[in-house]
Amino acid sequence: MKKNLMRAALSLLASALLTLSFPACEAQASYVNTNLNTYVHDATEMQIGYAGQDMQFRVRVGYNNVNGMYNPKTDYISDVIVRLSNDQNYLRQDDDPGSGGESTKNPYDKEEEGDLYDAWRDGRKAGIDRVYGGNLTYPIDSGRYPFEINASTFAEETRFERLEVGQYEEVVFHVKVRADTPEGYFGIPVSFYYNVPPNFYPEYKTPMKVEYINVFIKKAGDVSAPSTLSSDGAFVVGEGQSTPAGTAPNVMEYGVAFRNRQQYPLYEVNVHIEPKLAEGYQLQPTARAKSSAVSGYPFHINDGNYDRIFSAVQPDETVTAAYSMAIMANAASGFYPLSYAVSYKLTPDAPLTYTEHYMSYVRIMNPSMEDDSDDLGEFNQNDREKARLIVDSFRTEPEKVFAGKPFELILNLKNASSTISASNILVSFESEKADNSSVFTAEGGANSLVINSLKSGDVKELRMRFDVRPGVDPRSYAITLNEKYDSPDFKNAEEKITLDIPVNQVARLSVSNFELLPEAITVGGESNVMFNVNNTGKVMLYNVEAVFEADSVRKTSAYLGNIKPGETGNVDVMLAGVAPTADDGTIPIHINYEDVNGNVFTEEQSCMLYVSDAPDMEDIPVPEEPEPAEKPFGRVLPLLGLAAAAAAGVIVWRKRKKKDPEENA
Repeated sequence: MKKNLMRAALSLLASALLTLSFPACEAQASYVNTNLNTYVHDATEMQIGYAGQDMQFRVRVGYNNVNGMYNPKTDYISDVIVRLSNDQNYLRQDDDPGSGGESTKNPYDKEEEGDLYDAWRDGRKAGIDRVYGGNLTYPIDSGRYPFEINASTFAEETRFERLEVGQYEEVVFHVKVRADTPEGYFGIPVSFYYNVPPNFYPEYKTPMKVEYINVFIKKAGDVSAPSTLSSDGAFVVGEGQSTPAGTAPNVMEYGVAFRNRQQYPLYEVNVHIEPKLAEGYQLQPTARAKSSAVSGYPFHINDGNYDRIFSAVQPDETVTAAYSMAIMANAASGFYPLSYAVSYKLTPDAPLTYTEHYMSYVRIMNPSMEDDSDDLGEFNQNDREKARLIVDSFRTEPEKVFAGKPFELILNLKNASSTISASNILVSFESEKADNSSVFTAEGGANSLVINSLKSGDVKELRMRFDVRPGVDPRSYAITLNEKYDSPDFKNAEEKITLDIPVNQVARLSVSNFELLPEAITVGGESNVMFNVNNTGKVMLYNVEAVFEADSVRKTSAYLGNIKPGETGNVDVMLAGVAPTADDGTIPIHINYEDVNGNVFTEEQSCMLYVSDAPDMEDIPVPEEPEPAEKPFGRVLPLLGLAAAAAAGVIVWRKRKKKDPEENA
């Protein structure tokens, strides 16, 4: 009867929930009913996290033998371990959301709790995705789990030797919310391991339960990790304040206002004043100073600690770091840029501390250090300080620059000065000339870049695309950077920096027509092959070699050595036939050569030579011996004629072989 009443009540609850209008928020499908938890309970207030920020995820653990679905009905439990659950079955609650299928692992699915489970199932089939943890459809690797996962996420744990009935303890997990987490509710599964008193439940073997705690994740703008730049920092400095002022050598009482401009509170805020001027800045004088005046840090360092600590700063709250500083008697009159290092945490017990640097001015007035004479002296640039702009490093894309092809020059321009800033920086690129023409030409014709400012020690990446003139010789050519910029005490300073860019040429060659004598041979016979290799490029061809290799001829090579640009190498080899030709008679020729770095390249060529079987001498008919002539000279004269014809043929062949190579080309 009692179970039937409970089931009816839960069914009514499911029907009522169907009539509610839930906001369209994908993450809210993760909201769970934590009243069904036995061991893991909500913190006092709803926990809120911010996308991309650290978070302390808090839960209360304990039980009272009343609430929940798994009460062991014992006076205590022991060997308690609490962790964030990494069980995929709980991180993905449903087999197929929307199909009506039942949960693969419903944490409230037990026979003794059947009425509760039936109500949960009825609500699930009716489309209520938020009843008792339904539709938690985010596996750990899909991006729907709201916390970042690393080696410590599921390893962090808290242990209790024993928990009595009614005893509750707080457990804190240090996590970081994923930057891509959508705004909404998330049910976080928590694993709870425990033991019950011996012999009370003999079948229990270190039981483990997974229960859910809700968190709400808010968007935190674009701040995922605070920057060290004051313009992107967590605080606004000196808002609504006038510049603090003091007169030397008095004590100056002043304060610097810091407003938290984030949407979340910041904890353990420590404002530390640096005993030096802000890096990259210097005194801005309001009067001409005497030679004995100092322009560095204007205050005496009397206290051992100038830190100002605030336990918490709420969103839009302004705190003031107050100081009492004795001004140096010889401080020059002017505005001094002071540096403040501000550190803070995003949660009270977070292991990570962020540090940012801010700058604000104070004004010092010191009439005793002002030079009121009329003699301004002559201008001497050696008496003026200016920034030093250097090229810290550079590279080209592609790494190897070839003539006739474009490339991009990427360089890092650095202000190498330790204290002086530069502004209004104009960088112009000037190419070396070859044959009265520029080797490098900027794409689009614009060869200048402008940088607004560069603080001391800062580095700025510059990129410029160039075209390379096609016909230049392969060597290094210079690109000169002409710099013009302002420093506080030096206007229109000029510097030059030269970069050497190696330019390479693509090797090119051609071959003349092949001449074979004879053009067909038998096995065991030879053919003379002649042709020329012409260097038609801009670079020398090193260790040129022609290699003949085919099944029908003996492998043969001809070494030509080095061939200068515009010159020719001659190939003259004898190819011996070793087997009958089985194809169309093509003889592959590999022309190998090296560049200046020893890299080997190959140009493929071919010629035609047909090799046939040698005739069988037994098959050749023997002619009959002719009748003897009446006169002895009748037989000698024909033989002499044949000999003379053969000699003439040899002479002609030799002459053809010794012809000028240019005639063979």
